[in-house]
Amino acid sequence: MEDHAATENQSNNAKQKPDTMKMKMKSETLTLVLINLAGIMERADESLLPGVYKEVGAALHSDPTGLGSLTLFPSIVQSLCYPLATYLVVRHNCAHVISLGAFPWDLETFLVGISSTFFEVAVSCSLNGIGLVTVIPTIQSLVADSIAV
Repeated sequence: MEDHAATENQSNNAKQKPDTMKMKMKSETLTLVLINLAGIMERADESLLPGVYKEVGAALHSDPTGLGSLTLFPSIVQSLCYPLATYLVVRHNCAHVISLGAFPWDLETFLVGISSTFFEVAVSCSLNGIGLVTVIPTIQSLVADSIAV
């Protein structure tokens, strides 16, 4: 009787394992797809400004040097905020840190859209540095954790 119950229990466990493995594979695949999309969006964000320097410069009454500083400001903020981002990645759930970092990134996009002066755009771009320094290393950590042997 016990052998039959043990065999039936093992059979049920064998049936459940493929289902949970499939679910785990689906969630890992979805995570990796979303992470790659975030990386693509980040690169697109960096690539678009140089393509429209002439138009943005005319709208903001700025020269190419001023427009170049719009990419410098986020880099400075990133370097200043990197210790905080490292702390967050080590101490907190990566998904929560990515969500937290996505907020200033989204806010920056909105604020740039409604900005009318060079100073407003520069401050908005600086917020982008906070989002990027939080999101990008955390994404890399999440990918490394998901493919660890």
